[in-house]
Parts: sequence; C-alpha cells; structure tokens
Amino acid sequence: MINPKHPLQYYNTQQEFFLKHLADKNKEYHRLYLSYSNAVYLYYDLQLNVSEIQYEEWLKEIEEEEIRNTMQAAGFIKCRRSAAFIRFIREKRKVTENDYIMQKMGTEEYTRYKMLCQNNQDFSKI
Repeated sequence: MINPKHPLQYYNTQQEFFLKHLADKNKEYHRLYLSYSNAVYLYYDLQLNVSEIQYEEWLKEIEEEEIRNTMQAAGFIKCRRSAAFIRFIREKRKVTENDYIMQKMGTEEYTRYKMLCQNNQDFSKI
C-alpha cells in the first residue's frame, strides 16, 4: 500500500493502477518510491505562513551573489513557493525534509526505501 497517499485522488488512482500492473518483483521498490515521492510532494506543498522578514533573512543567507540577486529581483510573492525558500523555512522551524518524509512514510518503510536505492544503483533493471 502506498503511504502516504497523494493529496489529489487522480494521482492516487494512477499510482495504484501502475502498481497493479507491475511484475511482483518490481512492486516493492515502486510502492516505496511512490510513497517517498508523495511525502516529498507533501513537504513542499504544505501551506506556510511566511513573511517578508523571513524572505529577507533567506536572501541574506544565499551565498551565491547571482542567485541572491535573481531571487531578490523575483520578489517575495514569486519566491515564497520556491523549493529553496520552503526548505529554509522548514529547517529554521526544525522540520527537515528527511525527518518529514520519514514521519510520513514511517521509519521502517523509509529505511527500506533508502536501502533499496543504495543496493540498486541501476534503476533501469527495477
């Protein structure tokens, strides 16, 4: 079973259909991959109450001047949905991406997924 589910039912249906039609030997990896992907999606999709003050703090922490200038030119409204800005806010609030994913998937499933990824570097065979 895919856990966590995608928040949009359309994608849940597609994912379940995909798994149903896989060879048994490939199901575990893909089930865990979909769970992992859904958790990542949820991590970046959660609504954050952010302010321009936090945006300014984030800009100050960007070491690469060209990137900082680009983000500054884009402005707060465009950057507040940026993956880098969201990660900054979550980590500042002590919610790292890995911790969130592990919480959503469960420690055992997350560990199993990471182990499969390490053992199977050539994913074309999965």
